[in-house]
Amino acid sequence: MLLAGTVPSPSFAQDKVVRLTSLDWPPFSGDALKDKGAAVAVVRAAFAAVGYELRVGFYPWNRTVALAKEGGDVQGYFPEYAGAEVENDFILSVPLGTSPLGFAERSQAPVTWNSLDDLATKRIGIVDGYVNTAELDARIADGRLRADKANSDATNLKKLAAGRIDLAVIDLAVMNDLLRTNPDLTGLASGLRFNAKPLEDKTLHIAFHKGEDGKALARLFAEGLAKIDAKAILSQALGS
Repeated sequence: MLLAGTVPSPSFAQDKVVRLTSLDWPPFSGDALKDKGAAVAVVRAAFAAVGYELRVGFYPWNRTVALAKEGGDVQGYFPEYAGAEVENDFILSVPLGTSPLGFAERSQAPVTWNSLDDLATKRIGIVDGYVNTAELDARIADGRLRADKANSDATNLKKLAAGRIDLAVIDLAVMNDLLRTNPDLTGLASGLRFNAKPLEDKTLHIAFHKGEDGKALARLFAEGLAKIDAKAILSQALGS
């Protein structure tokens, strides 16, 4: 029985376990990857540094986000880019790392652009539910740019190679890993490349469920991250 005026401890503080969701997004996260992926390795080490165990469940992207938003036993999801829509619904952690976001293109059909408005005639592949950049997402939302949705980065690369889209928004590390390890894509690697002009160097975060527990976990993660060499862990896990 709780004494009058006392506040129950959150479940993660009672059992010292943090429960997050993620997706198969190699090399950053994936159930079949070594250490469950580079981002998972960093997050696990950070929470371990403050005495907490990390447990990660892997799901399709939209389910990953929905479970974290519902709350319950799931306290958040990762990796996520910062963005206004995300920050409306979740509490973002301090960055656990960075990675360049840009366009994949066909080697024989390179695209030169200075402003996103230069891409108005291009068919741009995006992954349904992903945050890209504020400028790009705004132009897609109001119809200034033509977006073609897919359920994964791998599907977008296949569509790009087949000429069904002109560009595909993708993280550079994800693109390199997919073309190196995905048996459906390795044969396409020589025909695809990363566009010379990146969109943005994106920070990677945990998105915690909104509320006091989320705020406490964000503080806990920041404390743990300060105790480890996240850059070295990420580099080692990425093989760089």
